[in-house]
Amino acid sequence: MEPAAALTDMYDQALLGILQHVGNVEEFLRVLFGFLYRKTDFYRLLLRPGDRLGFPPGAAQAMALQAFRAFECMARQDDQRRRQELEARLRKKEEEEQAAADAERLKLSPAAQEIEVETTEEQSPALDASGAGDAPEEPPGAAALAQPQPAELPT
Repeated sequence: MEPAAALTDMYDQALLGILQHVGNVEEFLRVLFGFLYRKTDFYRLLLRPGDRLGFPPGAAQAMALQAFRAFECMARQDDQRRRQELEARLRKKEEEEQAAADAERLKLSPAAQEIEVETTEEQSPALDASGAGDAPEEPPGAAALAQPQPAELPT
């Protein structure tokens, strides 16, 4: 019997009832192998070519061991998959925490550059009565450069 065929949940209620009744896995296995002993030819040996019931010597043990090993292998693969998923979740959580810490650090860090703005009481002639200017402010001294210079008179 292949492990996939044994993964059916068709017998789960009956087997779970037995397990709950006996209380532990060791007793459950005793019940299972006891059933095989009493009600099947699992432990009968084929000693002569004409025997119709039983298994060749070692065959029953090999079947039990083969079933055990198949499910043991599946359990190891499940463990490995769960461990990889856990490691991936931990890595993701650490990355999220690091990103949050970096964002917090950026929020709390001082400005990279401070700009100081000086104001003067002098207003530009372009300002209207409300104080808002229609023309862009010119730097001091620019007005002097823009004023016409008296032309030089020829001598």
